[in-house]
Amino acid sequence: MIDFRNIFWWRLKLPVPHELEESMIWKLQHLSIKSYAIEIDPKNNSRSFFYIWLISSEWPKYQREQLINCFKPLARTFDKTLEQVTWEKVDDEDWSSSWKKYWGPAPVGKRLLILPAWMDLPASYSERIVVKLDPGAAFGTGDHPTTKLCLEAIERQRPKDLRIVDIGCGSGVLGLAALRLGAKEVIGVDIDPLAIGSAQRNAFLNDFDENSFRTFHGSIDTVHNELQGAKADLLLCNILAPVIKTLGEDFDRVISPQGNALISGLLVEQMQDITKFLVDLGWNFIASYQQDNWALIQLSKSSRH
Repeated sequence: MIDFRNIFWWRLKLPVPHELEESMIWKLQHLSIKSYAIEIDPKNNSRSFFYIWLISSEWPKYQREQLINCFKPLARTFDKTLEQVTWEKVDDEDWSSSWKKYWGPAPVGKRLLILPAWMDLPASYSERIVVKLDPGAAFGTGDHPTTKLCLEAIERQRPKDLRIVDIGCGSGVLGLAALRLGAKEVIGVDIDPLAIGSAQRNAFLNDFDENSFRTFHGSIDTVHNELQGAKADLLLCNILAPVIKTLGEDFDRVISPQGNALISGLLVEQMQDITKFLVDLGWNFIASYQQDNWALIQLSKSSRH
């Protein structure tokens, strides 16, 4: 029998290069570890700190060691090695709020602000367009370079009155930002049901109902069915390069002949290959943008842009 009087939490602190962040998030989601936060290293902008909270009763020493070992192959994929991991005990009554100190208001682009749901709007950001977010499940928080690239690109697109499809919507942050900027409708899909729950909670926080922000467990087939013969004006897709290659041939099923796409989740070295892949499918390359080692591609179905 567990003695709940002796329950505490382990807080793991792991330095991670930016190239590894998306893979780390994927692994944590795959392991159903939801209590984590990411903080950019203020002394080294090429890396972040991952903080992961693990309850002591469920994570004995050998399992914590196995967790670290499962991260090592991810690092090797990028020719990286994991740096020193540190562990700290956190009292049970403190853990649930301790991760919140790693989140703060995040200005993005010229107009947007990603604001943690529990925070009041700072006066210094009163002119910005606010997207409230509960980052507890960390399915895309505005902090990662690919999310920032997408948010900045959406802002440049001026999405007023557009119908938008978000493939791999995660927390819903991209679609919610688009709605804040005037989009007419967003349909978001994700293969992870936990992400859908996160997106729906965030829609509620931002006062959007299911008429303007619809989310579904699934992928492009689901979007196609929900559109019921209509087509989207803008496709958002912030997922990993291999998945883009899997889904790319079906993008035409949901996008209008004059539609545009913002494709991210790509490392800079993957950008040329993915661009060629999509151009060969009939897309027209418009522009590319980079942040750290990550890239975004803007494309259009129309040759007139």
